[in-house]
Amino acid sequence: MYQALYRVWRPKTFSDMVGQEAIVRTLRNQVMTGRVAHAYLFCGSRGTGKTSAARILTRAINCLNPQNGDPCGECESCKTIENDASFDVYEMDAASNSRVEEIRELLEKVDYPPQFGKYKVYIIDEVHMLSNAAFNALLKTLEEPPEYMVFILATTEPQKLPSTILSRCQRYDFGRYSEEQIAGHLDKVVTQSGETAEPEALALIARAAEGGMRDALSILDMCMGSGEKITEEHVRAALGTADRAFLFSFGDALAHRESAEALRLIEELMRGGRDVQVFLKDLSAHLRLLMAALLCGPGDNLPGASGENAARYAQQAKAFSQQRLLRVLDLCMHAEADTRWAASARSVLEIFALRACEQPEEQDYEALLERVAELEQRLAELETSGVRMIPAADAPKEEAKAKKSAAPAARPVPDTPVPDGSKLPKDVWNDALKYLKKAEPAIYGPLSRARYGGYQDGEYKALFAPGEEIFQTMLSAPERKAKIENALNQCGGLNARFTAAPQAAPVDPQKDKRQEESLNGLIDMFGRDKVQIDE
Repeated sequence: MYQALYRVWRPKTFSDMVGQEAIVRTLRNQVMTGRVAHAYLFCGSRGTGKTSAARILTRAINCLNPQNGDPCGECESCKTIENDASFDVYEMDAASNSRVEEIRELLEKVDYPPQFGKYKVYIIDEVHMLSNAAFNALLKTLEEPPEYMVFILATTEPQKLPSTILSRCQRYDFGRYSEEQIAGHLDKVVTQSGETAEPEALALIARAAEGGMRDALSILDMCMGSGEKITEEHVRAALGTADRAFLFSFGDALAHRESAEALRLIEELMRGGRDVQVFLKDLSAHLRLLMAALLCGPGDNLPGASGENAARYAQQAKAFSQQRLLRVLDLCMHAEADTRWAASARSVLEIFALRACEQPEEQDYEALLERVAELEQRLAELETSGVRMIPAADAPKEEAKAKKSAAPAARPVPDTPVPDGSKLPKDVWNDALKYLKKAEPAIYGPLSRARYGGYQDGEYKALFAPGEEIFQTMLSAPERKAKIENALNQCGGLNARFTAAPQAAPVDPQKDKRQEESLNGLIDMFGRDKVQIDE
């Protein structure tokens, strides 16, 4: 008769257990030294080895010939307990036997000593499900049991146990298995079963198991038996999750704020019959890998990805700032929680996608941080491409240097008639401005800040006031200059040329008089012999 993989591969000795090294070492030492406690409490999430450790400990303390703390598996006691035929071992599920009557019936048998082994063992699984009356009935016996009595309690929620129970037990906390431990054990199971599997497939199973070995073996059980190599696509089909290529496409849509593309991908996801909550869970894992790639940089040490996939994660992570990736990940996790209560899970997913793609409100503090991070990222890209950023401290020096090297300031020139005589130059200029306002608003904006500098020999001049040199430089670029000249030609300029120049500073007629007054004031204050005038 076929048995599930998690039952076939249930460990029978401490040596067979995966992980939990500290707990295994302690229990082994107790078996070897004979210092066996009268009550144990095994805590931990599902599939972490609590019940398996309880059964191994039961066989080990009753084994007639223990091997380095492990049960031999060959003696009569080991075989009897393993076949569930021993009257000295009683295993009870508290979830279905939570009433005080069941506990009292169980405790009535405590006074009878073991018939075959050295210890009589009671294993109570999911002990937190017992009622308050049942806990009270258990207290006295648990505190002072007969010397041959051992209680092993197992629970996934130790916080629900009364403190009076906790204080009477030796507590052992079973941690979740790491993805590497689960994937390594699965590889061993696949190899010994005569099949093969891709490392990416086993890593995906390990990630989906969330630290539970039993869950991992159950998922592997669904993927085995076809005789073919177990691939990542087989695992995703068994789990009902989206493939990696789809996750990258969805990540690109979020990175570039393409709302329409995100909605199209959601439609494709729904047509494929995928579960929204499972997809959000996968997307959350995808975004966490992007965050790891953003923080760790490119390399093969990215958890859950290697080789080409690791490079793809590193490439996509560059499209996000750290602040924005945190916001999208936070939105994704909230959406995953909301799908449990929403009438339409698809609506939750679509709202998440639209919020992730929209530009956040500037009044929001988190939004401001995100926008600052994006600006810093763009500045870094500009510097990489060769554009040099001037530090704020050096800006006055650079400005002075630029002023020295700039061409002499231009003054307005008198208008001369346009060659065909149909329009005055100022009218051509105004018509060109109206044309650019409609056709090229990006050019009209900076050009409207200039002062009309006149027309001479086919050349129109735009003069910019001090402090607006950036607009002069912008409009002097060849492509923008050509568009302005084209507008002037269309409005009647005929082979017109355009020049942007700085505006001459206005002449101050009172400058010399004020300088003389200041000098006389200094002489009166300090004396003529104390003032030195340098021309």
